[in-house]
Amino acid sequence: MKNVSDIIHIGELIAVSKVFQLNTFRMITLLENGLMEVFENKEAFLEKYGEKETYDELDWCELNNGKIFTKPK
Repeated sequence: MKNVSDIIHIGELIAVSKVFQLNTFRMITLLENGLMEVFENKEAFLEKYGEKETYDELDWCELNNGKIFTKPK
């Protein structure tokens, strides 16, 4: 895992932590352990997970800048 601060802005971290109802420390831990993913754009997300009607295996959040955060359910 890259340095979290190189790929995530603090504002993104706070916004997504509220969506996933996690504190920011827990979210960083999940990112560092590879249990949460960050995709720079929707194309990268679709490349990994494919285009589906629903993604039952994960929770995901798309920000207005195009980044997508995922975590397993």
